[in-house]
Amino acid sequence: MKNKILLIGYSSQNMASGASLGFDSLVDGFQLISCQLEVIYISDSRKSGTYGSFSFTRVKDSLKAIFEALQKIPSQEVIYMTIASSKLGFVRDMVIIWFAWFWKKRIILHLKGGGYKDFYLSQSILFQGLIRSTLGKSNHIVVLGELLRDQFYFVPNIETKIKVIPNGLTTDLNINVARVKSLPSTDKCLRLLYLSNLIPSKGYLILLDACIKLIKNYDIKLICDFCGDFTLTVVDDKSSNIEKQKEDFFSQIKKVGLEDYIIYHGRVSGEKKEKMLKEAHFFVLPTFYPWEGQPLSIIEALAFGTPVISTYHKGIPEQVKDGYNGYLMKKNDPQEIIDAILQGLKSPENYSKLSENAIKHFQYNFTREVHLKRLISLICDDENIKI
Repeated sequence: MKNKILLIGYSSQNMASGASLGFDSLVDGFQLISCQLEVIYISDSRKSGTYGSFSFTRVKDSLKAIFEALQKIPSQEVIYMTIASSKLGFVRDMVIIWFAWFWKKRIILHLKGGGYKDFYLSQSILFQGLIRSTLGKSNHIVVLGELLRDQFYFVPNIETKIKVIPNGLTTDLNINVARVKSLPSTDKCLRLLYLSNLIPSKGYLILLDACIKLIKNYDIKLICDFCGDFTLTVVDDKSSNIEKQKEDFFSQIKKVGLEDYIIYHGRVSGEKKEKMLKEAHFFVLPTFYPWEGQPLSIIEALAFGTPVISTYHKGIPEQVKDGYNGYLMKKNDPQEIIDAILQGLKSPENYSKLSENAIKHFQYNFTREVHLKRLISLICDDENIKI
């Protein structure tokens, strides 16, 4: 294969996210085939901050990515880039896209989320025109699911440009240990798992409320593991900050005396993440996060046969089929989480079927191999790629 390919995407070095982990997986996947590959990592070197907000550090990181891209693009044939849904991120993407178009390169853009339509609609008419014109320079735009096609309804000739390629499992997990699960015996605790950044709009406080009520009002023995970094976005409470987030979270747990049952682990990876996924009876992500697309954490849960409780939001209904491999919530209400768990506890046979279906749904739709074959075949314009 002679293609000269430039991949531009987010680095997981400073901040792990679905977009950065997925980009790492793609770069690793390209090592399995023969091609001339260049990689530019878009870094986020902020020590802390609010996702989607403006900062001079982000400007510096964006300028660095632009400078590297302008140097490398003329000698490449194909430009693949993970695009942003923020104003600063778009300006960075725009410069790179127009430069690649000027050099007549094949351009593939990838949205690793679900907030682009909202971003577009929030801009002025003039800026919307700039977005339409810029994205129209691409050959293809990749979205994560059929439910996310509408993110780019405004792009000229979108019917021929749009490609649906679901997310796939990333590289750091051994799923060979996954088995169909059973409910715990009466002397053991039910284990719930939250594995994502702790952002208010992802519903971690709703889950915390549900856990407290399950223990106090329903007398259910459970342990809930919270894994991830505390983070804020521009749509969250402007009066809050990350330290206050942490303080409120831990004070609620301490107030009801449940420190031994509701446990915060911080960011987890590797063997510790595998242990969490193996031991969990339900994975709970009650998210209405504006930029949600198709959470990798749900794919990880399915891979380990863990029934998922999540929401009718963005691309999630393509991952979780209500009553088949988990349960979906219509609104961010702790009682809906409670009802879903109680439903799952009614029948050991039905619970094990949910677990079995979770593994089946993962194996058919979301394996790393299936994902990489689809994406690398598109980037290389070669359907005969073998991964």
